[in-house]
Amino acid sequence: MIYQKFIPSEVLSPYIECYFVWHSSGAAVNNLVVESPPTGYCSIVFNCGDDYYIRNKKYDRLQVPRQFISGQSIYSYSLFFDGVIYLCGIVLKPTALASIFNLPTYQYTEERIPLTTVFPDSMVSGIAANISHEEDINEKVKLLEKFLLKFFKENKPTPDYIDKVANLIIEKNGMVDVAEMMRNIFMSRRNFERKFFKKVGLSPKYYARLRRIGYIMNIIAGKRKADWGSLFSECEFYDQSHFIKDFIEFTGRSPQQYLLDNQELANMVEKPSPGTIRY
Repeated sequence: MIYQKFIPSEVLSPYIECYFVWHSSGAAVNNLVVESPPTGYCSIVFNCGDDYYIRNKKYDRLQVPRQFISGQSIYSYSLFFDGVIYLCGIVLKPTALASIFNLPTYQYTEERIPLTTVFPDSMVSGIAANISHEEDINEKVKLLEKFLLKFFKENKPTPDYIDKVANLIIEKNGMVDVAEMMRNIFMSRRNFERKFFKKVGLSPKYYARLRRIGYIMNIIAGKRKADWGSLFSECEFYDQSHFIKDFIEFTGRSPQQYLLDNQELANMVEKPSPGTIRY
């Protein structure tokens, strides 16, 4: 299987982390289960392969919409594949749903909402068909960017302080002092948290906790051993008990148990070097 990332154009970089294409090279997979930890990102995904299912804290087994938009995933979730995998998607930075699309991000938390409930059916079906019929991966990615640029040009978003704080939490992997960041803004804590929740879908403090766990998941992906003492120290946990508490809350398992049975995508795919969209 192949998982490849593509860098967005500079104008979209405050809102878009990357585009991705994940496929099984035309081969069908049988009873494949892939686990994904929370990352702090939202997404828009177009499925060019066979249908698949998700299990998370909210749904035991739910067929994933062919084209969907998702908000923050707070907890680890599992994807179940039985057939050909071919997904093309957009990894959205935390405020992108609100800034680019004027959508209430909090309504999409832990959800995968069909794109046709958000955008006109004709638009979604047209884009999906074009992406599916296009054979060249780079051209598929250009279609994703064209879709985004349409809304970007219409809404003309400009990064504000909430965008910048949310992106800083991403860049610092959740290791930030929210109270310290607020000293440079002229608004009450309550007003700041209300605006942050509206754009990101989570409170700033909770979002930082989630992002820090996502960073740890990235570090241990594909490993069978970890130096937990060094890890919780590096990630600025107060002590080991706080580290374990957060780990269990977001993944549903202890750190050691997660290492023993995780089935993350990072363990099973070939990842070519990130690409850049060429026009």
